[in-house]
Amino acid sequence: MTTGLRSYRPRYLTLATAIVSAALSANTYAWYSPKGAVPEEKLERVARDWTREQVDTAVVSSFMKIPSTNPAVNATVSEGCASIQFVRHKLRSGPDNAAEADAALLMMPGVIEGANGFHYIARNMIYKAAMQHGISLEVWAVDRRSNCLEDLTGVNAAEGLTDVSEAEDVMIGYYYEGKEVDGKIFEGFKTSRDLEEVVDYGLAMATDDMFAVMEYMIPDQATRKEKVFVGGHSLGGLHTSTFLAWDRDGDRSTLDDAGYMNTAGAFGFDTSLRPVYASTEEDMVESTTMISLSDWLGIQQEDDEADQAESYANTVNLLRDNYLPRTLAVEGAFNAEILALPEAMALLAGIAPEEESMALQRLPRSLTLRTLLALVHSRDINDFFYKPSIDDFRYTNEALVGLIFDDNSTVLPFISTSLGFFEGGGMEERKGIADLVGSIVPILGTGGGDVIPTPYIATDAGPYRWRTGEGPLYGWADFDEVASNSDTEHQDENGEITFTSRRSETSDMDDFVEALYAGETNLTEWYFPTRLLLDLTMAAPYDFAENYGMYLYHRDGAANVPKIEFIAEEGIGADPVGGQGTDDPIVLEGMNHLDPMFAVANASATHPNPVIDSLLDFVESNLNSSRR
Repeated sequence: MTTGLRSYRPRYLTLATAIVSAALSANTYAWYSPKGAVPEEKLERVARDWTREQVDTAVVSSFMKIPSTNPAVNATVSEGCASIQFVRHKLRSGPDNAAEADAALLMMPGVIEGANGFHYIARNMIYKAAMQHGISLEVWAVDRRSNCLEDLTGVNAAEGLTDVSEAEDVMIGYYYEGKEVDGKIFEGFKTSRDLEEVVDYGLAMATDDMFAVMEYMIPDQATRKEKVFVGGHSLGGLHTSTFLAWDRDGDRSTLDDAGYMNTAGAFGFDTSLRPVYASTEEDMVESTTMISLSDWLGIQQEDDEADQAESYANTVNLLRDNYLPRTLAVEGAFNAEILALPEAMALLAGIAPEEESMALQRLPRSLTLRTLLALVHSRDINDFFYKPSIDDFRYTNEALVGLIFDDNSTVLPFISTSLGFFEGGGMEERKGIADLVGSIVPILGTGGGDVIPTPYIATDAGPYRWRTGEGPLYGWADFDEVASNSDTEHQDENGEITFTSRRSETSDMDDFVEALYAGETNLTEWYFPTRLLLDLTMAAPYDFAENYGMYLYHRDGAANVPKIEFIAEEGIGADPVGGQGTDDPIVLEGMNHLDPMFAVANASATHPNPVIDSLLDFVESNLNSSRR
C-alpha cells in the first residue's frame, strides 16, 4: 500500500517555517545604502530591417473562442470556461480560410504562460515569411482553458489609454478599490478553495483542446497532415510530445485521429520532443519538472507501475479535497495577485516607458505582495527582512519590468529574458538570495543556487538612510544599447566590472512589454492547473493513463514526424519524460528561457535570429511536395 507521499507535509504550508528559519540565520545589522558600481553610458541603437508599424499593417491578430464539443472533458466546466480560446495570427491579405494558407503553426505555452508568450515571434515570423519567402503563414497560439478564469476587465479597460495616471486609476480602482468597470465589479483573486473545477483541467482536456483548434481551423485531416506544425515552449514541449502520441477517439484501430497523423512536423522552444515512455527512477529524478513537483507537493515517483497508479490516484484525490493546492500558488508568497501584476506593469511601461513609476506605492500590500517584492528586490538575506525595500528606490516603468524579467536581475529563472541592463544608478551583485527563493517558492525552480543565477540589484536608495526615495532614477538600457559587435562588454563607468555582454543580450524590451499586455489575453497565467503537471509527470508515461482518458496509444508518435528543437544556452530546457529528443538541437547562444520567442527579429545585420530563420526553413522543407 502506497500513498505516493513522503511523510506528507506539503511545502506550500511551510512558508512561515522557511521565513522564520531564514530570519534566524540573517545578520541583524542596520541596513545601509551603498552607492554601488554605476553602468557606463548607453550606445546608439542598431538599424532595423522593418518596423513594428509595418508588421502591424501586414499582420492581424484575432482573439478566438470556439466551442468545446467533447462532453468527457467538459463534465465539470463552468459556463465561462465552456469555450476554447486562442489567438489567430495571420496576414491581413491572407486567406480567411486557414486551409488555404501555405502552412499553420499551433503553439502551446509553458508553465504559468498564456498565448501572448508567442505574440512577438508569431507576428514577426508571419511578416518575414511573406516578405522574404513568399509564404502565407498562420500561427494559432493556444490559451489553456484555465485562462478563462482570469478577470482581465480592468487591464483591458486601461489598454489604449495614453495617460499613466488614468491607467493606474482604472486598474487599481477595479482590482483593489471595488470600483465598477464596464458594468462589472471584481470579485477578488481566486484561491485553491474557489477552484474546484480546475482539478479536472488536466492533460485530457488540454490535449483535446489542441485537436479541437486544429479541426475547427482546418477540418480536413489530410490537409492538416500536409501543412500544420505543432510545438511549444518549455512544458509546451512535453505537451507536444503527448499530443503526437495521442489517439483522440480512444480507438487503436483508427489512425486518422492520432496526433502524429495530423501534423507535418513538430518544434520546441527550450524543450525536448520525445516519445512518451516511462523513464527509470534515475531519469525521473533528474527531470527539472519532477524535482520541482516533488519538492513542492511532497510526492515521489514509484518503481512499480501498480504503486505508481495508486500514488497518482491518491494525489488526485488530495487535489480534489483541496489538501493539495489546485493551482501553482504558494499563498503568502506567489499567487494570482502576483501573476496579474506583470500585465499591469507592462501596460504602464507601454504608455510611458521612461516616466518614473508610482504604481507600486499605490498598491495595498497583502502578505503575498510584500513577500514577493522583498524577494525580487533583496540584495541579500538582510534586505529581505530589513531596509531598504523596493519602495525606497526610484524606477522608470520600463526598468520595473526589467527588474522582474531580465536575466541580469530576476530571481525566477523560468521567466528569465535577455532584455538589456539598468542605467542611471549604482548596482551590486546579490548574495545568498537563491536559496531563500528556493525555500519559499520551490515549484518555480529546483530550489537552489545551481539554477538561480547571481543577478544584480540597484543599491542607491538615497544619500542617507533616513532620506530614501531621493536617490537616482533607475532607467533601462535595451539589448542593443548595452553592447555591440565592436563594443562587446557592458561595464561600469570605471571599466572595472562587466555587467553583461553582447552574446547574452538578444531581446528588445519594447517588444517584450507589448506581449505582456496586448489584446484580450496576456502572457502570464493566473491559475495554472496543478493537475496538468501531475498528469504529465505521474500518469502519461504509464499504461494506466488510459483509465483517466489519456489515450497515449502511439507512444513513439514524436519519432514519426520531422522535428526541430531550440535549446537556450542559458535556459532551463524542461526535460520531458522518457525516450530520446532530437539528435542535433539548435543551441541558442546566450539566450535564456523566454528568449527563443522574443529574440529580436528585425536587426539581422547585428543580431541575426536563428529561431525564426531556422523554423521557416524547417516549415518550407517539410510542406507537402506540391507546395515545395
